[in-house]
Amino acid sequence: MIKYVIFVMAFFVEFAVAAPLSAVMTFESMTITSEGVRKQTQFQEKFIRDNNTIWSERIIPTSTKQHAHSDHEGHGHDLNFATAAKWIVKDAASQIKFRFVRINDKKIIEPRVTEYETLGFNGDWESAYFLLNRDVLKKMIVLKQQSPNGSTWYEKKNAQEFTRILWDETHQIPLSIETGRLDGTMDNKITIAINSAPKTLPWNQIAQYQTIAYEDLLD
Repeated sequence: MIKYVIFVMAFFVEFAVAAPLSAVMTFESMTITSEGVRKQTQFQEKFIRDNNTIWSERIIPTSTKQHAHSDHEGHGHDLNFATAAKWIVKDAASQIKFRFVRINDKKIIEPRVTEYETLGFNGDWESAYFLLNRDVLKKMIVLKQQSPNGSTWYEKKNAQEFTRILWDETHQIPLSIETGRLDGTMDNKITIAINSAPKTLPWNQIAQYQTIAYEDLLD
C-alpha cells in the first residue's frame, strides 16, 4: 500500500512538471555603491516550459519598442540578445540545442555548442528547466515560515551573504529566489508568478522563420 501511494504521488508530480507551465519572472536588483549611491533595476521575462522545451523572452513595454528599433538601424549586425527570446530544446538522446529567436525580424540565430557559455547558457538543463539546480535545496535549511500551499521556504547564509528560496513542490519551480548581503548593500530578487499557458506555444509559431548561424553575425 505504501509503495502504491508513493508511486501515485510520483506520477502526479511528474505529470505536473511535464504539463506546459507558463510564468512571468520579475527581476529586481539593488546596490549601494561606496559613494552612497543607491542603484535599482527591474525587468520582466516570460517563461514557458513543456516536456523537453524551454522558452524565455524579455517583456518590452510598448512605448520603448520603437526606440529600440530606431537605435539599431544602420549600425550593422545586432549582437545584443537581451531582448531576443531564448529557445532551448532537449532531444531524445538528451542532446541540448540553444538558440535565440528575434520575433520582430522573424529570425532564429543558432550558435555552435562551443559558443553557448559565452552567450549566457552553461548547458545545464536542470537549472534552465527548473530555474535552479534542485540539489542546492538539499544544502539549505527549511524555514518555519508561512508559505503558500505546496511550497516551502529554504535558506542558506554565512557571515556576509544569504540566499532564500520559496520552492513550489507541486509545479517544481521556485516562486522566489533572493540573494544579498547582510549589510544591506546588495540585494537581488526573482519573483515567479505562474499564469495560464498560451493556447499556441511560441515555438510552434516560428516554422517559417529564417535560421542563421551566430558566426555569420560576426562578419
